[in-house]
Amino acid sequence: MKAKTNMSHTAPTLKVQPATRTSEQGLTLVESVVSLLIFFVALAGIVPLFLNSALATINNEKKTAAVAISGQILDELRQFDAAQLPSSNTVTSLPSGTSIANVSYMGKTYNPTITYCQNTSYCDAKTRHIKIQVSHNGQSIYEAETVFTQLQ
Repeated sequence: MKAKTNMSHTAPTLKVQPATRTSEQGLTLVESVVSLLIFFVALAGIVPLFLNSALATINNEKKTAAVAISGQILDELRQFDAAQLPSSNTVTSLPSGTSIANVSYMGKTYNPTITYCQNTSYCDAKTRHIKIQVSHNGQSIYEAETVFTQLQ
């Protein structure tokens, strides 16, 4: 048996498609510009949220540091009898002589001040009204007030 072979070769035919738009052609310039415009409008609405969050985090960090600094100062003042504390004045040093000006905490510098007997009705021979104010870059961050007395 002989196999029949067809030796005639025909060239493949190329079909020319008409220039019509199909879904595989991509985006036009106008569509790209409109999509970018929508993206930037959405981004403009989201960016302030991130900035506000970052600002709130920084402010909370400063307040946390100021609370810790004032707590340390109050702990130091508790070591003294109320009668040993000054009866007036605003100072930047502890009764022990330790300076509290330019305290560095968590990478930032704070300036605490102690005011004694700002409200004189709370001050006598055995009690002292104490106000601690902590500031950063000239802006008050935190204030704490208390009255110290000798407990029996």
